[in-house]
Amino acid sequence: MGNADWRSRLRDAMERRGMSAREVSLAAGKGQGYVHSILKEGKDPTVDNLIAVCKVLNVTLAEVVYGIEMSPETAEILALIEGSPDTREGILKILRNSRS
Repeated sequence: MGNADWRSRLRDAMERRGMSAREVSLAAGKGQGYVHSILKEGKDPTVDNLIAVCKVLNVTLAEVVYGIEMSPETAEILALIEGSPDTREGILKILRNSRS
């Protein structure tokens, strides 16, 4: 991941939740030093692992990676749109028709 600001946003989310790197790592089902290695050693997480960390912190992936805050509903809609091509096309048809 290119932009290091996401690490700052991850740290901020941990502070808001009052959780240590170790607590977040273990709650996400990773080794106790996982988040520490991301924040202090510059290790790049996989998307799946970062999603697990975000769930523990109750923040969206978009909030951490891009700094964009969104509601859980919006995050769910985006996840559905990113799903299978058929699902994406169906959702887009519904949204396009609702504007008419």
